[in-house]
Parts: sequence; structure tokens; C-alpha cells
Amino acid sequence: MAAVAALGLAACAPEETEDAPAGDAEGQVETEDQTEATPDDAAGEETTPAETEPTDEATEEPTAEATDQATGEAGDSAVHQALEAVLAEYPDGVITEFDDEGSYVEVFVFDGSTEWELEVDAETFEIIDTEDDGIDSDDQRKAQAVEIDIAEALEAAETEGEADVHSGELDEEDGTVVYQIELTNDVEVYVDVTNAEVVNVDR
Repeated sequence: MAAVAALGLAACAPEETEDAPAGDAEGQVETEDQTEATPDDAAGEETTPAETEPTDEATEEPTAEATDQATGEAGDSAVHQALEAVLAEYPDGVITEFDDEGSYVEVFVFDGSTEWELEVDAETFEIIDTEDDGIDSDDQRKAQAVEIDIAEALEAAETEGEADVHSGELDEEDGTVVYQIELTNDVEVYVDVTNAEVVNVDR
């Protein structure tokens, strides 16, 4: 009887031994799966904020810079720069008339003896055409009455009419020689050529 019992126990022992490694192997597989999943999850969590933060900053910064550049590029109008170019060529000249023609600015300047009709490129501000227009005694009298820089008259007109200049010419208003300046909003401002004061506004 004892021998039979020993044989029964011996037969059961190997089955338990074989089951145990299988269980351990499955446990190890699950552990490895969990270990491999953890770095992937962590990498996903780290990547998301890293991509989001620079994108927001990159979107905001160029917008602010673009606004500053636009403001900085406002500068003087084509008329202002064209007149400056003419006076650089005729430093003692008096602007008697000007008109923004789009691709160029037409400018008349009195140099003390004659009046020159010029065309100034609206992009390069180079004088592209020059013609001796002559001058009559009345226009010469008006030109010789000018005591201010044309820039002062333009500034006074733009401030009063709240727009950019488009054209202008020497004229007379109630016996006073003035620059009659038309703005881009069709307002006409009359500026005294001796003191840059606005003497009349036609809206």
C-alpha cells in the first residue's frame, strides 16, 4: 500500500512543476508588454505640449512684427517724396504746382528765372522728364511771394483736411497768395504762403 501511495504522489509532482513555468512565462510576457507600452505613452505625453507651445508663439510673434512693419512703412506719400526730389535738384526753387498722376508726379518749379515742368517717377522718385515751361509775370509774382517751405503747407493742409495731398498750386485768396491744396478726400485747403496758416477750407 505504501508503495502505491508513493507512486501516486510521484505522478502528481511533475504536473505541478510543468504548470508553474508556464504561469511564470505568461507573467513575464505581460510584464514586458506593460514595460514597452509605458515609454510609448510617456513619449506621447511629452510630444504634445512640445509641439503646441512653439506653434502658438510662432503664430503670435510674426503678427506683431507685421503690424510694426506696416506702421513703419506708412512714411511720406509719393507727392511728399517727389517734391523733395525736385527741391534736391533745384535747392533754391519754389514749387508752383504739383499733381499726383499715379505712375508719376507732375511738378512745376520756379528757379528764379523760368518755370520747369517735371515728371517724377512715383516709385524711384527720379526726374524722368524736364521741360522749360516759361512763366508769366503774374505767376512769377506769386512764386516770389512764397516764404515757407512747401512741406509746411502740405502739413498744414493734411492736418486741417485729415487726408493726404493729391495736388496743389499757387493761387490767390482775398488778396493773399496761397497754396491751394486738394486732398485725396476732395477737401481743398488754402494755406498762406508767408506763414503756413490755413485761411480757408472748402469741403
